Amino acid sequence: MSIFDRFRLDGDVAIVTGAGAGIGAGVARGLAEAGADVAIVARSKDALARVQGEIEALGRRCVAIAMDVTARGAPKEIAAAAQAALGRPTVLVNNVGGLGGGDVIHGAMDIPEDVFRLQLDVNLTSALLMTQAVAPLMTDGGSIINMSSIMGFKPAGGSAGYGPSKAAMNNLTILLAQELAPRIRVNGIAPGPIITDALTGPLNLKTQEDYDRIAREWGVGVQRLGTPEDIANVALLLASKAGGFITGQTFIVAGGM
Repeated sequence: MSIFDRFRLDGDVAIVTGAGAGIGAGVARGLAEAGADVAIVARSKDALARVQGEIEALGRRCVAIAMDVTARGAPKEIAAAAQAALGRPTVLVNNVGGLGGGDVIHGAMDIPEDVFRLQLDVNLTSALLMTQAVAPLMTDGGSIINMSSIMGFKPAGGSAGYGPSKAAMNNLTILLAQELAPRIRVNGIAPGPIITDALTGPLNLKTQEDYDRIAREWGVGVQRLGTPEDIANVALLLASKAGGFITGQTFIVAGGM
């Protein structure tokens, strides 16, 4: 097997949550390009349809599952639907996440209790419950990737729910790696600022000049913002045989930020 073959995912079945746009969509496309069939999960049917079309255009099978992963019982339904459509899952990407309370960010002293609890559900609890649902189906082994954030390592003002939930995700990744070894590897990716609607919308970034300015202001060493493809590259490493000796790690992919 050549070094390039180790990055192939032919015969693999991946489940990617939060795959309707942004990082999740980019990761789903990247895994499909490497040969995987993909179950994509998000709440928006329209968004999923666009991503599904892109994946099927690559010659891969894709099933779109329109469901909220935080809904009671949803993780088991998602796992069952993915397996019924595509076969036994071998890769799970717990990507769904966000502010969980709208576009307004809150400091620790003013975040409403319901918003804090919702952010924990979206960013942390969903990953645990999806793992509990999917890992037992990975009977011949597999790889689980948890999407963390640079904010889990370097919290900033206004991230009272988001940052701590991602820091807890890093700890959960280590714990799951220990419990599921050697059959399943569990790792995390902590993106920095990535050009997605989740970043550009709240900050009103519209031009390349805006992107470059934010990269400078936020101290991004490579002097540019990241792209979903930057994250997909690392996800492919962790999902494939090329990352077979890696588990329990969370990789910061933030351009030196």
